[in-house]
Amino acid sequence: MDLTPSGMDEIRDAIDDLDRRIVPLLAERVAWVKSAAAFKPTREAVVVPWRIEDVVDKVRAHAAAAGADPAVLEAIYRALMDVSIGEEAKAWDALHPRAADRDAVDA
Repeated sequence: MDLTPSGMDEIRDAIDDLDRRIVPLLAERVAWVKSAAAFKPTREAVVVPWRIEDVVDKVRAHAAAAGADPAVLEAIYRALMDVSIGEEAKAWDALHPRAADRDAVDA
């Protein structure tokens, strides 16, 4: 990626434009993750370690192909997945309120 901006206004405008395009995609991604809660038999099943590493491997490959630092994109995606897992767990709890109540009593 060879960027030769003319100044900060151009940089800020470009970043704002990217954010306008990225945010709806992130929102869609989180919505898909939350929908997975309906297919998970237990709250513990919300976290799938092999899938996390599979996503990271793919992200690192996409980053390298795009000429970006794979470690940077991995860090962003790990944070995204942490938040997404939290949202999926909330969705699971909403779908299984009795299980969530039982867990609270057992704690």
